[in-house]
Amino acid sequence: MKQLLLITLIGSFTSCFAQEKKTFKDYFNEFHISVNHGVPLSANDRAFFGGGLGMSHVFRADRTVGARTGLELECFHVTDYNVVPPESDKARSNQHFYLTSLTIPLDLRINFGEKKNIFLELGGRLGFVVFGYYTADILETGSDNEPYFQHTKTTKAPVGLGTVGLNSGIGTTLSLNEKLDLVIHPDFGANLFFMDTHERIYPYGRLCVGVRLK
Repeated sequence: MKQLLLITLIGSFTSCFAQEKKTFKDYFNEFHISVNHGVPLSANDRAFFGGGLGMSHVFRADRTVGARTGLELECFHVTDYNVVPPESDKARSNQHFYLTSLTIPLDLRINFGEKKNIFLELGGRLGFVVFGYYTADILETGSDNEPYFQHTKTTKAPVGLGTVGLNSGIGTTLSLNEKLDLVIHPDFGANLFFMDTHERIYPYGRLCVGVRLK
């Protein structure tokens, strides 16, 4: 399943550029690092910091309507503090998923301002988890039939799981020199991770800072 998703992601991205001879800038002309922070879904949840890297191709940056696609590697910390049967085979507490996902964003950009240096962005993403691990306190029963919580960690449970997401944001570009623009891009989004027998939603705010090749 993971191999099929990887082939689909790479194939859909490279087909966008399957023309004559091109330079590196024709494939990727914008690069960023990001810091994100989760948004709790309930009063019992906690939110954590994550981060990421991205490289994109921005279409029609000098026009009113443009677009962006690329590859983004993002790290997330997802919690689900209390899970009880029948949702799980055993009661679990303090449950955490640490996930690193590879996704392809597909975003519409509206550029405005005198130099088209301000933009609004709206779109989604599709990808899968390339690395992750899981921790939880799982209710066990001792030899004396007394219940106790056992702390468990595994690196296998989340890996290869799919994810889809939505995002929106606003950004600006500032000229650094004749070859580079500085790009500052805060956004808000939510990822849906397909885990276990159900899904987990991870809403987040993100700040991306990077450069665009002119």
